[in-house]
Amino acid sequence: MGHIHKVNETYYIEFSARGLIYSQPAGTDEGLARKMLEQVELKIAQGEALTIVREIDLQVFFEQFSTFARERYSLKSIGRFIKTWRHWSDFISKSYPEVERISQITPAIVESYKAFLIKDFKPKIINFTVLLLREILEHAIKMGLLNDNPTLHVRLLEIPQYPLIHGRRYYLAKDLLLRGLSFGKVCQLLKLKDIAQIMYWSEFIPLKRDDVYI
Repeated sequence: MGHIHKVNETYYIEFSARGLIYSQPAGTDEGLARKMLEQVELKIAQGEALTIVREIDLQVFFEQFSTFARERYSLKSIGRFIKTWRHWSDFISKSYPEVERISQITPAIVESYKAFLIKDFKPKIINFTVLLLREILEHAIKMGLLNDNPTLHVRLLEIPQYPLIHGRRYYLAKDLLLRGLSFGKVCQLLKLKDIAQIMYWSEFIPLKRDDVYI
């Protein structure tokens, strides 16, 4: 059974689903908070737990991601994640001040961010930035904070093709990405110390699958 607790003037509902403990704000009315909890528990009872996501502030989420990243990525890669998130957060605070939680991020917002980047950056850098953001938000899915990665529904920009001499790792990276592995997982498997090294293969990104660039 879930329960309700109050912090200052806001009620929060807490419940368990998919082996995780969820906590989310439910407003300032205790009666409405109880109704929200009843609706959530009904969904769980009907086997709809996968439709439930936890609520968490954007900055709190990134702090949790940073802890995870320190165990997985190099210092250079962590620095790139931090720089990307700061730029993204600044854009959100100015363009979408009402967006405060990770569950509020939509493909339309990411598309708007991409259009914002086009003003100042080259396509290769824009794609790399979106892919870094995608990697960050993949962690939100693993934590049960999102059911879908909004960056997957945003087309990356076309990059001019240049003749290059490619080695074994190039084709291995291409195959892994085509198989659906994440940006960071490919870097890990290829033992790349800096996540930016994957940009060497960026001429075959985007790859199209069902009208979604991955």
